[in-house]
Amino acid sequence: MALLNAELTGIAKSNIIPLGSFMPIWAAVDQKSHQPLLLLMEECVAATTPKLHPDDQVYPLITNKGCLVESQRGNSVFLSRYHSSSIILYLQSFRFGLGQEVYIHCKLVAWDPDLLDTTKKACYYSKTKERWELLDSPERSSICSCCASNCKTRSKRQTDNEPEGLSYRSVVGPVIMVEQSDKDKIHF
Repeated sequence: MALLNAELTGIAKSNIIPLGSFMPIWAAVDQKSHQPLLLLMEECVAATTPKLHPDDQVYPLITNKGCLVESQRGNSVFLSRYHSSSIILYLQSFRFGLGQEVYIHCKLVAWDPDLLDTTKKACYYSKTKERWELLDSPERSSICSCCASNCKTRSKRQTDNEPEGLSYRSVVGPVIMVEQSDKDKIHF
């Protein structure tokens, strides 16, 4: 995972993010000789620590097995994919940890693109359509309807016969979100 620049052409040169602006967070998996893999962000939280501990205060960004809850509060979205093995979370900055170092912690899952369901998905809330949308197949957005409540996990019996996918925890940061007027005062 990495923080991209505003043009999405490379790694960001600054980790100072003015409040309300966007932080493009890119994640990718190297497919090598594997079958096509779809990279999903199953869970992401913001925290003021580089390592998560049970008593840390966190700000949920993606919950419920791939639901971008931050898209309901702000204007965050998943950008259209250029390759199935990568994903860009276009995250609008937020007040949590304002002025402090903030780390984005995510659980990434590489999954079979043909097996999307309520437990393996990338959904965001479309304010114009007033509903949850599936990034990869908008016509199948019904699997995102559980984002408004609770997306049930697979039963143990079902997972015995199905691929598990590959999961990995990753962290981006620190980023420092500042009020617009403070941006010019901080130099790194």
